[in-house]
Amino acid sequence: MIDRNKLQNRAANNYKDKGIFWCSPRMGKIRTTFLLCEKQGFKKIRVFAPRIDIFQGWKDDAIKFDFKGELLFYTTTIASKMVYQDVDLIVLDEIQEYSFEQLKGIKKLIGKNKSIALTGTMTNKTLSDIQTILGMNVCFKYTIEEAVEDGVLSDYKLYIHEVELDDVSKYIVTKKGSITEKKRMQQLTWLKDKLSKEGKPTFFLDLKIINLLQNSLAKRNKTISLLNEYKGERILVFCGTTETADKLGIPVYHSKSKEKELFNAFCNGEGETLATIKMMQAGITIKPINKGIANYISGSPEESTQKLCRFLGYEFLNPDKIAEIHIICSNTDFEKARLKTALTWFDENKIFRIKNDKIIL
Repeated sequence: MIDRNKLQNRAANNYKDKGIFWCSPRMGKIRTTFLLCEKQGFKKIRVFAPRIDIFQGWKDDAIKFDFKGELLFYTTTIASKMVYQDVDLIVLDEIQEYSFEQLKGIKKLIGKNKSIALTGTMTNKTLSDIQTILGMNVCFKYTIEEAVEDGVLSDYKLYIHEVELDDVSKYIVTKKGSITEKKRMQQLTWLKDKLSKEGKPTFFLDLKIINLLQNSLAKRNKTISLLNEYKGERILVFCGTTETADKLGIPVYHSKSKEKELFNAFCNGEGETLATIKMMQAGITIKPINKGIANYISGSPEESTQKLCRFLGYEFLNPDKIAEIHIICSNTDFEKARLKTALTWFDENKIFRIKNDKIIL
């Protein structure tokens, strides 16, 4: 296993006045930033992030590594309302999640301050926006592939379970009566194709299709089947909606349930199963965990990679760990195309497709 301390020092030594640390999950981006501050003599630090749950990791690591600097935290939503501050360093954590408008707000705030952006996953489009608006370039990059090879992240296998949409239960209500989810998908797909041929926008139809897939009965039933198959093992389930998560018959943590203690306990190794939605993206560590189910994954490589990497943390008590992640995907062209994009940064040789309980080529 590679010496993470040397890796972090190498990153800190590569810093430019306005740079980006593109660090694989588990490399230790917070400690890398602390090393940067120590090397440069930075004392007054302002940390921006898209979600407040990210800040707890900074607070915990500041104590763990005895960081002496002044840390103040702000969400990106208020950046545009703040005025320029003369500080030593502005940290833009999880910058891949910033909106175009938030990047513009950050630009006004940074001014002449030195700054560092942190990310684990980033598309070329996101990088281009950051370079254009903030003038930041990558000064250190350490990929997921390198991290797996070096032992920073555990090895993994992704199993894609292809299921056919339900064509029995008429639970979807339309103006013309109740129909099955398969029939509704056929209607939406036909209309989407028609509008595309006419050169008309299909955005709202895409949203309807996504909602159908997020709440799919067939995908939910497959998720429950896998939970039963692996009963007794520690499993985290990602869902697309609270309605689906609430119907799996296992403990749930999402924005409506507010079970913070349940969430923290699971992250610390307590409990066998937990279903969640977007509450465990970047900045969250779960130990121990080596098996997961994704009932739904968005088409974003950045979001999907952050989500799936929650399972790839190296565990010293389980050095031979191979993370096993089961992804439920409908047999529709729409979802299969989105999933292919979502898994851009994962090794194709470690992805296995399953149909009718058999691995297919």
